[in-house]
Amino acid sequence: MIEDAAYRRLEECVGAENASREPAVLDTYAWQPFANEDPAKWMTRPVAVVLPASTEEVQGVVKACNEHGLKFKAFSTGWGAWSGPSEENIVQVDLRRMNRIVEIDEKNMLAVIEPYVCAGQLQAEAMKVGLNTHIHGSGPNTSPLASATSAFGVGNDGIYMSYSARNVLSVEWVLPDGEVLKLGSLGSGLGWFVGDGPGPSLRGILRGSAGALSGLGIITRCAVKLFNWPGPPVVETSGILINAQSKIPENTKAFSCFFPNKEEFSNAVYKIGDAEIGYNALRMNPNAIPIAVEGKTKYHYLIIFQGTSKGDLAYQVKALKEIVGQCKGVLFDYDSQPEVLAMLYMNLIRSTLWALAFKRGGSFHTMIGRNETIDLQTDFADALADIKKEYMEKNLILDFEADNPYYVSYENGTWAHVEVIFQYDPRNLAQIQNMKNVAVDNLLVALERSSEPMFSYEPPFRRIMSPVCGDFSHWQSRISEELDPNRAADTGRYLREEDFDLSDVPKEKVDKLNALFEKYKWVDGHPPDEGA
Repeated sequence: MIEDAAYRRLEECVGAENASREPAVLDTYAWQPFANEDPAKWMTRPVAVVLPASTEEVQGVVKACNEHGLKFKAFSTGWGAWSGPSEENIVQVDLRRMNRIVEIDEKNMLAVIEPYVCAGQLQAEAMKVGLNTHIHGSGPNTSPLASATSAFGVGNDGIYMSYSARNVLSVEWVLPDGEVLKLGSLGSGLGWFVGDGPGPSLRGILRGSAGALSGLGIITRCAVKLFNWPGPPVVETSGILINAQSKIPENTKAFSCFFPNKEEFSNAVYKIGDAEIGYNALRMNPNAIPIAVEGKTKYHYLIIFQGTSKGDLAYQVKALKEIVGQCKGVLFDYDSQPEVLAMLYMNLIRSTLWALAFKRGGSFHTMIGRNETIDLQTDFADALADIKKEYMEKNLILDFEADNPYYVSYENGTWAHVEVIFQYDPRNLAQIQNMKNVAVDNLLVALERSSEPMFSYEPPFRRIMSPVCGDFSHWQSRISEELDPNRAADTGRYLREEDFDLSDVPKEKVDKLNALFEKYKWVDGHPPDEGA
């Protein structure tokens, strides 16, 4: 329960009509996808919810939390449990009234946005002026501000637009004590065009690998990079998802590339990056695409070209054909099945297809994502597919395409992100309990193939992973203590660590895991010996 005086103070900040402590309202914020391994999916109920409409109102709410011993947690478009409270005594700061595209700067190719602007909304407006925005794999309903400043986000446009952490420019940041910090050129009164300077950059503290998820304050506005869009201002499309049909722009070509083995696949992805071709590209299960190709294999790479001219498009197509030939691949041109491309086109350009993972009556999760070099990631995806197949055969996850990685490249094709999606039945207790085994197997695969395990936002993983990842929890704690002396931010998704109970995991797996952690752990802030 929130005290009356504290609640009245919150009402003063945002207006009585924009605050609530009604249990029925609060419960609507306590249910989130990916909340936990409990079939009920309920999170901790906040003690109040407020809907500020400006930076000044956000400041007021944060200061009120400091004054009354409350904690705050920001919520933008709310796609997943990362937006919800992780403990008691939390004020949910719902930013949906801050939904404005403040500016689209065509000359400097950037957009200034507020938290509730969704990626699809920004893309639609940017396309009208010949620009486009990065949309990560969770889809167009997500917040580009949250992804760029506070969370994570790789997508199938990464080959051309990199990923969310690379695209943040200047930032307006309400710190946990209620003060406002303006990063980059904004802090010098010079506009939004750059995220650094003068002096040392704070973007690493702002977001690090996966963002603080509101654990270091609330971002109220930021600038994100925009990119060239050589297509029409509006792509004419009817229908949704797999029933969609888009009118394909004239300067567009799309291909599915199939390679005989993982070595040739990896080589091709490297070469495509070196050639700097492609607008949208990903590896996906070929069975998801209704095409018949002789020589089709699981090593499938789908790539879309958006030429800025006929010559540019011709060069990209010629380069791809040369690369596929060098890597013993088979090329499928979607010109021969235009209706398939018409379905795929905006599903990939707007990243809407992945909403199919949220199936009615079921749930999905991913084997924890990792970012690494192409060769390591191709091997990693295959190893995770083997784990997935084993659990499907035991009915411990649903039978759903073992080899189904979400695999996208970025950083000029030298780096890739991999997640392997699996479905489970939230009514099946055995499948819920098996989630921990899936996670442990995932960790083993990562550590066996590289001393760089994947990052996880889950507190139990932080406990066991921090010692092999440069003791990152130690440094995060020091940053948090400096910026948040009153402990007003909900740091559950940023700092909190919990013991990872391995009592129900087979002993041989635990022993193997402990041996790998011993091999790779840091000691007194120093990395393991070079020969380890």
